[in-house]
Amino acid sequence: MASGRIVDRLDSVFDIRIRKALNLSESVSTRVRLTYSKPENRTTFKVLSTRTTEEMKRRIGTWLDDHIHVEDLVCRLGCEEIDMDTLPRTCNG
Repeated sequence: MASGRIVDRLDSVFDIRIRKALNLSESVSTRVRLTYSKPENRTTFKVLSTRTTEEMKRRIGTWLDDHIHVEDLVCRLGCEEIDMDTLPRTCNG
């Protein structure tokens, strides 16, 4: 019998790389904070890099909000850097 992982609350800081998803000419690498609460049905992404413009932070944050679910990330946290352009959907599949 397989056992699943249930996450009720999660706070994590991780690095991402993104290019194709935002139609950029060059990849952007940045650090992101994820806060997730299942009981409150809330997921928040915040781009933390001081080397990223406010406009780029907004674009990345909006894209993450619109396209990424915590289940897409949970088993990849701890990786050196997560490539958003090649991120497969959910770890459970």
